[in-house]
Amino acid sequence: MAQKRKASEIRAARKQLRAVTSVRRSVFYFMRAILTVLAVATLCIFSFLSAARISNAYILVNEGMPLRAECILKNSSVNDLAAYFTSGCIGDDSLQRETSAAPYAGAMISSYEYDLSISNLHLLPWHVNTYVDAVEQIRTIRGSMPAETGVTQIPDWMPRKYRLHLNKIDNRWYIASIELLELNPKIDPPATPDPYADPIPMTTPTPAPTPTPFPTE
Repeated sequence: MAQKRKASEIRAARKQLRAVTSVRRSVFYFMRAILTVLAVATLCIFSFLSAARISNAYILVNEGMPLRAECILKNSSVNDLAAYFTSGCIGDDSLQRETSAAPYAGAMISSYEYDLSISNLHLLPWHVNTYVDAVEQIRTIRGSMPAETGVTQIPDWMPRKYRLHLNKIDNRWYIASIELLELNPKIDPPATPDPYADPIPMTTPTPAPTPTPFPTE
């Protein structure tokens, strides 16, 4: 009798152990599922915020720097720069703008092709200060120079590599300073043909006249 009771107790204990193990596995499964969902949601939110900030900074740089080039080449008002640059940056950058504009003093610039390539942009959601490395090129500057200068051709723009320091002020990004890193930096050739490049001059072959035989009698 004691043996039967002992065997039944063992079976009951085993059954209870299996039930506890099953419950524990179920709890661990749901915990892993919840943690996985939270991790994926956190990663998605992190990626979205990072992409949004990078996009805002990219737009800021690609709209602000062409406007700065227009102020240099066409002597436009610097008041328009306030939407992209801090007042301190506009004041500190005045000497650099004047130096860049010196070769084009008095020139009547009609058009030009502006290009800005960003080589480094690292911005995380918790950053309030960051920087962007960019190479600025201005091709095919069209216009005329003053007659008294004796210069008939618009000077070429020397490419420049800048480090643009960005600050977040009142939930908006601004370019806080412009650091000149290098004049005429090495630029890799484009993977596709440059549509603004001047065509290579080619000579048109002139056909040689073929002598016509005179009729003989």
